[in-house]
Amino acid sequence: MYEDPIRQEAAKKTVPVERLEEKSLVSLAREGNFKPSKTEQDHAFLLQLLFWFKQTFRWVNAPPCDGCSNETVGQGMGTPLPSEIQYGAARVELFRCKVCSKITRFPRYNDPLKLVETKRGRCGEWANCFTLYCRAFGYESRLILDFTDHVWTECFSQSLGRWMHLDPCEGIYDRPLLYEKGWNKKLNYVIAISKDGVFDVTKRYTRKWHEVLSRRNIATEQTVSAVLAKMTRECRRSFASETLSTLEDRDKCEREAMERDLYSTDDAPVSLPGRQSGDKEWRISRSEIGSDDNCSLSCSSCPVRVCIDEHVTTIYNAFSSVLSHFVENNVPKSGAIELLKILKGILGDLKKSPYKTRRVSLNSVPNNGQKIVHQLLPSIGHLLRVLSLKSELNTDGRVDIVLAGDPVKTSLSLPVVFKALDDMIHDLNNCDNFGKGSFCLPLLKLNRIHSGSVLASGEEFPFGIVTSAFDGIRPSKWEDLMAREVVG
Repeated sequence: MYEDPIRQEAAKKTVPVERLEEKSLVSLAREGNFKPSKTEQDHAFLLQLLFWFKQTFRWVNAPPCDGCSNETVGQGMGTPLPSEIQYGAARVELFRCKVCSKITRFPRYNDPLKLVETKRGRCGEWANCFTLYCRAFGYESRLILDFTDHVWTECFSQSLGRWMHLDPCEGIYDRPLLYEKGWNKKLNYVIAISKDGVFDVTKRYTRKWHEVLSRRNIATEQTVSAVLAKMTRECRRSFASETLSTLEDRDKCEREAMERDLYSTDDAPVSLPGRQSGDKEWRISRSEIGSDDNCSLSCSSCPVRVCIDEHVTTIYNAFSSVLSHFVENNVPKSGAIELLKILKGILGDLKKSPYKTRRVSLNSVPNNGQKIVHQLLPSIGHLLRVLSLKSELNTDGRVDIVLAGDPVKTSLSLPVVFKALDDMIHDLNNCDNFGKGSFCLPLLKLNRIHSGSVLASGEEFPFGIVTSAFDGIRPSKWEDLMAREVVG
């Protein structure tokens, strides 16, 4: 089913491809990589696909009532209907509404085509559907079956040169010790299933192999290896000899890497969370909540990181000419605030347009503000250049704001300029004497230091990287109430 072009196309149609492409390129730009290779772009896009899926798919503890949307309580199993069996639902859970007593059916669909439509389920549905999405975008993918009752995905990362763990339920990637170290799972068999074969990848997910080995009692190790090897040969029986040779070399590298990693201590400083998906009581009953329910994916031994934040400094510096225009033309404080709000609206409209072809007309500004904005244009020229934008006069006399350079630089900079505008509007509202003296206000942040190295006692993945403290945007900051400090 994962290889079916119809299913793949149905999955791709539900994905905001351009938006994820933009996010992936911005994530690379934040690391200083403005000209990524195709391999680097593909890797970054896969991660954005994972984060999007995590936000889009819904976890089902007990489905809401089909009749009144109130809470339901389980009533056991029902008999599948033909329409449910059609999409692989051999099991159907029944739930009674706590208010209207209506019975709601929860078919456990196995066909990923149906899951693309329903966008809900538990780990089986999540991993099944996400694996289809990965295949739809051309990633070599595996469905990973953990015999202690969990399912996730692996994709082969050309960027890393190896298979990478992705858990769509948790929104976590490349943390194979999540289950043993974070969830406190007692693993036995972890099997990877793909169109190219069936593989025992248990050793990737443990650092306690001798303990795991004592729980592997379905068959002898020789029998397990022989059965999986036979299944893999069957999957590959029609492959060309060159393809077979490539796959066998990769299989060999994978086995060697898993053997090496069994004794690695590289993950020792990483703190892994207990299970986050599912009802808390259910997680506790499965002993998967970990040692700390509030634990996040963090590292207590983070490296020195370089801040890619020169654009933040240049954006704040560029506002000095805008404020100079206000002072030199005796624009009252209320007028300055109004103009900044109009500018924010123009840039907001620009942000809504496709990132590769951003364009907004100044005619969209209300008539009473158009004349003022046109007078302001010379003073915002530097700011527009900093944002890789420019003003463009059309033959009909209409003025547009359009891209002037790398669209990724604009995408990277727009969130910063919104934050800067919010700060200025707030500070001007609280400024009693608006004039030249205002230039010393903290809102300008002139000559802000940038591009330095930063070291911290710890950081959280994937968004709480320490350099986020200097990225010029608000959403990457939060307050740690226990420590009483702002962290990012």
